[in-house]
Amino acid sequence: PCSPYSFIGDPPTRTTCDEVGAWKSIERFFVRNRHTSAKRYPVVSRWRPDLYFTVASIIDFQRVESGKVIFQLPANPLVVPQMCMRFNDIPNVGISGKHYTSFVMVGQHSIAGRGGYWKDKGVDLDFQLMTKEFGIPKEEITFNEEVWVGYGAFGYSLEYFVRGLELGNAVFTAFEGDVASYREMKEKVVDMGTGLQRWAWLSQGTPTNYDANFAEVLGRMNELCRVDVDRKLFLAYSKLAGTMNVDEFGSLSQQRAVIAKKLNTDAKALESRLAPQEALYSIAD
Repeated sequence: PCSPYSFIGDPPTRTTCDEVGAWKSIERFFVRNRHTSAKRYPVVSRWRPDLYFTVASIIDFQRVESGKVIFQLPANPLVVPQMCMRFNDIPNVGISGKHYTSFVMVGQHSIAGRGGYWKDKGVDLDFQLMTKEFGIPKEEITFNEEVWVGYGAFGYSLEYFVRGLELGNAVFTAFEGDVASYREMKEKVVDMGTGLQRWAWLSQGTPTNYDANFAEVLGRMNELCRVDVDRKLFLAYSKLAGTMNVDEFGSLSQQRAVIAKKLNTDAKALESRLAPQEALYSIAD
């Protein structure tokens, strides 16, 4: 997440696609590899008493019984295009180039055994999706190992990046409880989530995710508002904007000051020059 976006203006994929084309490619790949394509669930997570909104694709298949998370997959394995809500990302929307308040998370889910699979095949499938289906050179892919902790369950986490952009995060949920008191799950769960819009962005190499997925509405908004932005400056800024995240790196003003220093310009001047374009992105979201 601290690397610049080197795919902007130079996409590493074999072909260019939009959001719908990206989903068709991902769905085709997983169905070909014996996954059931499941229809998305509601955005209001009525089956989870502790949540109002569906915040990740794995939420579709979680039930809470006596304080314990139970995983129930209608097919094993499966792939699903789930619309998710992320209101905690509001401060980043329009500014980071990648954050949305709502986006489609493609979920690749499997319960080990019972016809499903575990870590080895899960990682191999994601690698094949990138290299064979989208034609991304294997040398462009970076894996980063982490730990993911959720409600009542946690496990290993393998993030994958291409030229600075995190495409997905494969979580291998192996333990129930919390880090202070836990036990190994009898049925381990593969929980890979990837932002569908990011595949379209990566393939198009536009300055921001919004330009790739909101092109039509942004064109009409620009006609009405006549926003004039220094495109050269904005392009240079966009390659660094992905490092901005309120949750991880402090206030946006502090983060923008760091980027401004790298661009040899004043932070307040940079903000004022980019604010109109960022406002359009926020409104489009």
